[in-house]
Amino acid sequence: MKSNRRPLLTTLTLLVVVSMIYFMTSASDKGLGEATPINAQQHEVQEVQAAVEHPKIVTPPVAGEHAAIEFTETPFMPKMANETLKAQLGNAAWRLFHTILARYPDAPSKQEQSTLSQYIHLFAQVYPCGDCARHFQQLLAKYPPQTKSRKTAALWGCHVHNKVNERLGKDEYDCTTILEDYDCGCGSDEKELDATLGSESLDHLRKIKVNEKEDRQLGG
Repeated sequence: MKSNRRPLLTTLTLLVVVSMIYFMTSASDKGLGEATPINAQQHEVQEVQAAVEHPKIVTPPVAGEHAAIEFTETPFMPKMANETLKAQLGNAAWRLFHTILARYPDAPSKQEQSTLSQYIHLFAQVYPCGDCARHFQQLLAKYPPQTKSRKTAALWGCHVHNKVNERLGKDEYDCTTILEDYDCGCGSDEKELDATLGSESLDHLRKIKVNEKEDRQLGG
């Protein structure tokens, strides 16, 4: 009887040892759950390190490419009831308006013409006196900005100003002196070298002519 038990015990022991060896080898391959191969782990670490050392720079969309800037179509400021403040604001606004046109280039590029036109339309929309702004926008619809040259723009601005004066019962402005009146005494500055113009004088830059076909506007 004893001789029969020994082979049985030996067999059971062998089975237990084999089971333990199989279990241990399986655990080392899988770990707790599905383990990631060593090569894959190293690859992930390298990717993280690369991302930290060389981060990707994401630039926001540029207006006109992937994102469009939308503007309001009508002025949105409230009415200004204080007539004194309205007059003071008007005087300051007209001075800025005419000075911009009097300092505008003699031979502006297409982009400069477009910029001035957009500025004038946006100026009408954000003007602090709402009723004034809405009337001015009506004038712009009837008399669109003319931006072919400095003289053209200045004469157009004076013409529009006189339309406002006519509505308010004020005297007509003499447009023949509009450039001299609003040059701000800065004409000599245009002959000086200017870092904002690429270290060139404005007088030199004006000698660069661009042939282009345009419709006739005020001022030739």
